Amino acid sequence: MSRYNIHYLSPKSVWLQALDLGFTQLARTNPGWSYAISTGQGNAGIPDLYVLDLTTANEINVDALPVNHSKMLVLIQASQKKLIRHIYNETRCSLLCIDEHALNFRNIVEASIRNKRFISTLIQSLLLTLPVTAPETPLTDTEHKILEYLREGKNGVEISQLLFRSQKTISSHKRNIMRKFGVSDDLGLKQKIIAMEEMACLA
Repeated sequence: MSRYNIHYLSPKSVWLQALDLGFTQLARTNPGWSYAISTGQGNAGIPDLYVLDLTTANEINVDALPVNHSKMLVLIQASQKKLIRHIYNETRCSLLCIDEHALNFRNIVEASIRNKRFISTLIQSLLLTLPVTAPETPLTDTEHKILEYLREGKNGVEISQLLFRSQKTISSHKRNIMRKFGVSDDLGLKQKIIAMEEMACLA
């Protein structure tokens, strides 16, 4: 089996040691699987996973991130709620909360191999509790209708039939809704809809 390569982009810290321990345990329980962690600028080849420690950051310019896709694992604290929301909405980076009580390192590895975004359980819970803000640009009447159908659990095919529009048109409206709400994928939109419903119940 090929070696899983990790490149740690930040200065060495206790979190590097914690990750090393976690991946070591994964290697012990999976004979034939191995990993290597490199640091600094001397990384050769393209890693399977990049790791960036932002546990002490207050804000970040996402355009300055060395990597902006699911293979970038950002380490963050639960208290950094504003930064969590910003990174989640504005990037495709994976997110790992260092305050997690239990973590399955296999999930991180599998997500990166499949080019899927990894969002740790605590981060998912935090995203649901963060305040919901109205979009800066109001939704059109059609977008409101589509959002209502999405709340009801209808898919693009069903919505296109109900509104007598093509699936391509519905997809375009859905992308506009996601952009206006500041989310970048279906998971983010679903979380936004759930949070809006919870806020409506409290109103």
